[in-house]
Amino acid sequence: MSDREHISRRPGKQQRDAKISDSVKARRCAALAVMDVRANGKALELALAETEDYASLESRDRAFARAIAATVFRRSGQIKAVLKPHVRKKPTAPVQAVLETAVAQIVFMDVSPHAAVSESVDVLKSRRNTTPFASFTNAVLRRVVEQGKQTAAAAPPKSNIPGWIRGEWERTYGKIPMTKIAVQLIKDPGLDLTVTDKRQDLAEATGGTPVGRQTLRLKSIGDVTALPDFEAGTWWAQDLAAAQPAQILMSQFDDVKGVRVLDMCAAPGGKTLQLAAAGMTVTAVDKSAGRLKRLEDNLVRTKLNATVVHKDALEFKAEPFDAVLLDAPCSATGTFRRHPDVLHNRSPKSVADLVRLQDKLLPKAAALTAPGGVLIYAVCSLQPDEGLPRIAKFLENAPDFRLIPIPALPGLDLPNERFKGGVVRTLPCDMPKSGGLDGFFIAALRREA
Repeated sequence: MSDREHISRRPGKQQRDAKISDSVKARRCAALAVMDVRANGKALELALAETEDYASLESRDRAFARAIAATVFRRSGQIKAVLKPHVRKKPTAPVQAVLETAVAQIVFMDVSPHAAVSESVDVLKSRRNTTPFASFTNAVLRRVVEQGKQTAAAAPPKSNIPGWIRGEWERTYGKIPMTKIAVQLIKDPGLDLTVTDKRQDLAEATGGTPVGRQTLRLKSIGDVTALPDFEAGTWWAQDLAAAQPAQILMSQFDDVKGVRVLDMCAAPGGKTLQLAAAGMTVTAVDKSAGRLKRLEDNLVRTKLNATVVHKDALEFKAEPFDAVLLDAPCSATGTFRRHPDVLHNRSPKSVADLVRLQDKLLPKAAALTAPGGVLIYAVCSLQPDEGLPRIAKFLENAPDFRLIPIPALPGLDLPNERFKGGVVRTLPCDMPKSGGLDGFFIAALRREA
């Protein structure tokens, strides 16, 4: 029997679960999802969706489960420090997950300590194989209530970042930026919207702050469908940094109307929407049918047009385009502000595999770029191997391409060192007064006519 089954199955489950409150089920979903992310490398949202109770919970309880699990990954090093004095021998994975989710609630969330302790113990009692650990867990958590906040405060924020990632970032960006990046990890992120019409009106209606060329930044993430003008389709959710590759591409043309552009690996489609909204003739390619469905739904909502192709980008064939945007599959470690699980379901091997894929996609993108055309390469990764080395290797074998220097990003207050080498590298600690932004690497290239 797997560790996951230890707290998700037992004889008489339906009768037993009928007596369990939704708040206990939400806590159990969080623990199961934490286990799944760590054991199987799944994205947190998928891991949550696949837990047995998640779909049946009210939206409030689903949000609670998501917040607990995200806090575990945001505060993993500090949670480990809190538990260390009280747990001499590491328990089984299910018990460990329940302990971690309980500490997240007691120390870092606005949750009643009594409820966090008693209902976390109830999670263990809900399954026969974990019931024997209920008393042990209760004793540990009561000590956490007494000492946990002081212990956590003494642990540095950078301890929340896995060691192999922390080492790469310190070597690449320096210890001070690394510390600032770690501080961003423990902050609750806001929500960025790319707005195509009446941004100031939307800002006044939502209390948001205009940043960059088209972005509106809201203080917190909520139900986006409840925001003003959702049905009107004049905006979509997209991080400020994620909006830059398409804007850099469009800046290379005096008039973008009718320009043929290929958005490779396009889903979920924020960049496709940007290009289409500007009047470009867009072809969007992606191999994920599920993610393309989100793109198609957003095209309908925003009343924009694009040709959507369900195909592996490496197998896609067409006449060369005036411009190609390759937002390549990557480790996505730059997106940790909203997806802290990415720091825990990646490994050096998975990054190496992605690097090999990027080295295949760049020449394919080049072949689909017409003479005189523009190629934009971007990744939402902070891992150095996924950035400039990929461009350097590509240019060694593509003499008809040259780098187009990116001197600045209008509307973004970034330090000069972010533009070293003619490319741009955003860090999550940039623009701290407005809430930071995702970590991106972007390079612009032109094919000789």
